[in-house]
Amino acid sequence: MAYVPGSAAARFIGCLPERMQRQLANRSLDGVPAGKIRTRPFGEYWALRRLRAGRDDQAVMYKRNEAFQNKVPRSELANSDAVIGFDTSSWLLAERASELGRKFILDRSIGHPLHYQEVLLTLSRQFPEWVGEYPPRLPAMTRAEETEHRMAARIVVPSAFVRGTLVERGIPSDKIAVIPFGVDLTAFRASPRPDPSRPLRFVFLGSLSARKGVPLLLQAWRSLAPAKAELWLVGPVSERHARLIPSLPGLRLVGKVPHRELPGLLSQCDVLVFPSYFEGLAQVQLEGMAAGLPIIGTKASGAADLITDGVEGYIIPVGDAEALRDAMQRFIKCPDDLARMSPAARLTAERHSWDAYGDRWMDLLRQVV
Repeated sequence: MAYVPGSAAARFIGCLPERMQRQLANRSLDGVPAGKIRTRPFGEYWALRRLRAGRDDQAVMYKRNEAFQNKVPRSELANSDAVIGFDTSSWLLAERASELGRKFILDRSIGHPLHYQEVLLTLSRQFPEWVGEYPPRLPAMTRAEETEHRMAARIVVPSAFVRGTLVERGIPSDKIAVIPFGVDLTAFRASPRPDPSRPLRFVFLGSLSARKGVPLLLQAWRSLAPAKAELWLVGPVSERHARLIPSLPGLRLVGKVPHRELPGLLSQCDVLVFPSYFEGLAQVQLEGMAAGLPIIGTKASGAADLITDGVEGYIIPVGDAEALRDAMQRFIKCPDDLARMSPAARLTAERHSWDAYGDRWMDLLRQVV
């Protein structure tokens, strides 16, 4: 689902309630000719209805992705030099491209799903109230992912961490290319703290879930109990998880914020903390760095590709609440670190513009085609 500003779809969306408009705002493709876009909104509607009716998530998404791939016209595949698909939604495209003698490139945004199953098992033991029970991997989904990996001429991943999870599962390293995401350097800018006397402000951005490390962050914050610092939790949270978030000094539950409002929010904060257990490359980390925020991240994400420990922030071991607390404590005790790391974070972000992302993709396509 996507739309071009000024199109019939955009006018229809403009008539929807404000809440729905905000949800669809990131589907607007500015600057893309309308003739180059094919949308399948009814497939999305069908899937959402079944998910809300309580159907099995994996089965619904498998059927949705299968239907989408079957609707791509054969003529468009035949007239292409290469076919690019996304993880867990491209196995039929890979087969169809092969039949036509076209190269297939898989864009994999997150680590190997079997690795994620292991992470879920760890999280269910460590934070059972946050994770609960989870179903085993759907066999059809596993076969589909194996097909995508096998048939891809190249697999594009955003970080060395993702690359490592694929290599561990037997995927040849020479078919994997690391292309980190980009960031809008104009929208996200570093700005001085408007009130240096206010408490140091940590911010977490993302879904408030165990995979993102939120219960670990709450553990660290409870033991830290700082008098001169705040922690803002920004992102969607389920009713179940909202009840698990305690009332702690300096803790503020902000909720979901529209993407267009993130630059303003980040300008009010000082350090982005993101203790994820399993991540490709969190876009919010790049956006935070572009806004001049040092990052506290883990090795189980693309943070390790962006951050030299002690330069643009800190890299901590996965699942280590004590290391997380210590990293946050350093910023509280040594405000000079913030002044030193903030420009370093922005400088690193400047090497990850969307133009640079596009250039890296073009280089890859020239090699493959």
